[in-house]
Amino acid sequence: MTLLKICGVTNVRDAVMVSGYADYVGVIVHSRVPTPRLVNGETAREMIRSVRGVRVVGVVEGLELIDAAKLVSDLGFDVLQYHGDFEPSGEVMDLFNDLGIKLAPVLTYVGDKSIIDRAAKLSLINYVEYVLIDAPKTNFTKYEHGLKLPLDVIREASAIPRVGVAGGINPGNVSLVMRYRPFLIDVSSGVEKSPGIKDEELVRRVAEVVRGVR
Repeated sequence: MTLLKICGVTNVRDAVMVSGYADYVGVIVHSRVPTPRLVNGETAREMIRSVRGVRVVGVVEGLELIDAAKLVSDLGFDVLQYHGDFEPSGEVMDLFNDLGIKLAPVLTYVGDKSIIDRAAKLSLINYVEYVLIDAPKTNFTKYEHGLKLPLDVIREASAIPRVGVAGGINPGNVSLVMRYRPFLIDVSSGVEKSPGIKDEELVRRVAEVVRGVR
């Protein structure tokens, strides 16, 4: 069964709407890379309080892991999606166990398929919710059908439990991705009417493909 995450949600209305279609609602709460999808702590808390029946994911780029984990825990998220380097250790395990949240590490594909092996190893860690293979946020390459990951990377990633894919997925190409049945599909700009504002029709179309293949 493929899970669906809608990321870059910026307001309560969209959070409630997305929670009716997706398994995860993603909210960017820290990023050094400029993005119209960044929200402040107060808005993040309002969004978390507004949704039911989904896992809420705090997305962080540009902080050390310990600071990122404490930030999303304090805000009330279930999962930290972490865009940054880290090495698994007993201290990291204790951190996440103590905070009561899960980690979703992000591996950025820049042409090196060795990240498939790293994703497989990270996915075995008990405090890891999922591993996400994503494209760079800037200077990315477009591949088949507008995807930002090559299809062979998506295929190899999809063979690994608890490894998801992101990058250029939208209603026009999601069925192609779903041929490989990845653990998770992460969609953001592909379901927007404008940056940071989700379009329910586009969300519905992606969800129908994911659930239809289920």
